[in-house]
Amino acid sequence: MEGIVFSSLVASGSALAGSAFAIAAITGAVSIGLSVGLSYLAASIFAPKAPKPEDVQQSVRQPAAPRVRHYGRVKVSGPWVFAEAKAGAFYKVLVIGQGPIDAIEEYWVDDTLVTLDSNRDVTHPTWQSGWGPLLHIETRLGAGTEAFYSPLAGEFPNWTSAHRGNGVASLFAVQRPVEAEFYGGCFPNGINTNYRLVIRGAKVKNPVTGVTAWNDNAAAVIRDYIVHRDGMRLPETIVSTPLAQAGWVEAYNRAAASIATKAGSEPRYRLWGSYTLEERPADVLGRMMASCDGRLVPTADGGLTLDIGEWQEPTVTLGTDTIVGLSEVGPSRDILTTANTIRAKYLDPNQDYQGADADPWVDAADVSERGEIATDMEFIMAPSHSQARRLMKLASFRANPSLVGQFQCNLGGLAAFGERFVRISYPDFGINSVFEVQDFRFNIGEGGILQGVTIQVQSMPSAAYTWDAAQEQGDAPVYDETEVDNTVPVPVAPTVDILAGPIARLSFSPAPAVILSVEARYKLTSSSTWNSITVTKGATTADSSTLVEDEEYEFQLRYVTEKGRAGDWSVSAVALADSVP
Repeated sequence: MEGIVFSSLVASGSALAGSAFAIAAITGAVSIGLSVGLSYLAASIFAPKAPKPEDVQQSVRQPAAPRVRHYGRVKVSGPWVFAEAKAGAFYKVLVIGQGPIDAIEEYWVDDTLVTLDSNRDVTHPTWQSGWGPLLHIETRLGAGTEAFYSPLAGEFPNWTSAHRGNGVASLFAVQRPVEAEFYGGCFPNGINTNYRLVIRGAKVKNPVTGVTAWNDNAAAVIRDYIVHRDGMRLPETIVSTPLAQAGWVEAYNRAAASIATKAGSEPRYRLWGSYTLEERPADVLGRMMASCDGRLVPTADGGLTLDIGEWQEPTVTLGTDTIVGLSEVGPSRDILTTANTIRAKYLDPNQDYQGADADPWVDAADVSERGEIATDMEFIMAPSHSQARRLMKLASFRANPSLVGQFQCNLGGLAAFGERFVRISYPDFGINSVFEVQDFRFNIGEGGILQGVTIQVQSMPSAAYTWDAAQEQGDAPVYDETEVDNTVPVPVAPTVDILAGPIARLSFSPAPAVILSVEARYKLTSSSTWNSITVTKGATTADSSTLVEDEEYEFQLRYVTEKGRAGDWSVSAVALADSVP
């Protein structure tokens, strides 16, 4: 019987999204490996793309949009599920994501932060008029049994009380009727006005307290994804064995530990972001792991737990009494993985909750020696620059280990199963260092007897986990929000000359932009009724109709955009209709 190797692959970052056990007989291994490799390649090519933070902020009309679920704090919009106009008003319902979500913290209309009154009407001056508020917004958090939007049902019989949207967070907006001349100012994007929310996403179970509430702790988020019906759907019993539970508690506490920043402190590892239900669970879990230096570990009692990176002196030492062979031991700078410049993206709340480029982690001495060798990484669920930089530091050490090797051990090597760090003491090669376990294999001999293990390791010094915020945090991207004044300017009052008739001739300066035209009007000072004066495009004068002799009149100007958005009227110019002074 040929030997069989059981391989327990270390799950870390995006390389692997879970502990996997592979069994490959030596005979036929090439053909099996080729088949698996081609299947994996095909799955990778045709796998649904992960949503970028900016993707979930778009509101689109899509007949069958994938469902989306959110963790932590994110800024989101969603696909249309209802859109209809009636009596000059426009009604729209958007699906924000799978519920329940915890809370809505901010409301955005296009790029304007707004607040709602007790009637759920927008209070911002842009959407106010003399006859009442012009924009109404309601939301639902996606509870198991939701309330339907009664104002919508009152206008459209096909939307009934049965349309509750149970388990779905949603937004309902009404753009109320507005005069054509003001419509462009209130709703410049018309029916495509974009509604976005800053939300606290899914509620998750705290493995320490057992309480289910909003929490962005990396361990709590990953545990929720593993067992949730919209996640990996593993039975909760697998993460609840005594050893697994102890591991989750330790991972939670590590993620919650306070880490110094330039501005103060923050939890070590948080996760904010979104995933679609059509993504492969391995891909979703992969980007979660990458953003918290996490790896899944099987436990001796049949459970599954999480190990979050934190330096600790190894409790397991492999020495000459355990190591029976070794290979590929020595310094390593793998041309495929080495790098002296780490570039990465992270989620930046200060950049409108979108992906931002972190300050690169550069080994200046190595760049001077070898030239720049850069690699790009994604920590897109890491919501702070500090968190991204700490992950980049670890990536730099892993890209340039001082020593790598593969060690064959007898059964004493089982002590290293599930360990992140081990110390290897092998005096014949001058080795006495701490290593990070990359791969752990069970060696099965004839008759199915376990003969030993093979461990793939690379050096990982304690310096990789030290942190000096002042020296190592770097500089986050500058948030440079340009304030654009889109208001229509107000012209100065016209010069008025009374001519025979009598009529009034208005003189004024040309419009300050080609997209603006001039409108004019007049009225008796004693009246409230205004009369229009025709102004030719590009003209700088305009004549009124015949006026009443010896009566006092007011004259005003305003600018109107090419899309019909009108500015405010100028102050009045007052003149007496006296054609014979």
